Amino acid sequence: MSTNSELKARLARLGPVRDADPPPSFSGEPVTLVLRLVGPLDKPISVVKRLRAAGLTLRAGHAIINRLAETRLAVCQIAEGANIPTLAADLVAMNVHTYRRRHLDPAVISEVRARHGLSQREFAEVLGIDIDTLQNWEQGRNQPDTAALNLVMAFDKSPDLIQQVVFEPVA
Repeated sequence: MSTNSELKARLARLGPVRDADPPPSFSGEPVTLVLRLVGPLDKPISVVKRLRAAGLTLRAGHAIINRLAETRLAVCQIAEGANIPTLAADLVAMNVHTYRRRHLDPAVISEVRARHGLSQREFAEVLGIDIDTLQNWEQGRNQPDTAALNLVMAFDKSPDLIQQVVFEPVA
């Protein structure tokens, strides 16, 4: 009997190889989550199991654990239907805090500008955008992209930080 047929015979006696169960599938748009490790990574297997139950593959869960161990921060996408509040509550017990993107309303742009007492021209200069662009956003003719809205919200939270990043001191 050849080695090849002997191997086939042994494999046949072992029975079919069982595939790992695929992760559950959920409908809905993916939601980007930021996971931050806030203590020791004591239960990496439990974190992976919980992420798998939320729809991630084992490979993706493994990559997340490696990122958390290296940088204490990982980004992943979970389906909207995966009960994200429960996932977040479960991960907190494993020293992993979960953050999801805020829903930002473009109507807040004029409120942020007014709250800081800036004219449209001044606000556009601070953000580094054209005044016509800002006027179009405020009047609803155009929608800002997510990065622009994030910049507006960052300015609202910390105008001094935006000033330090965008402008340099004159020596």
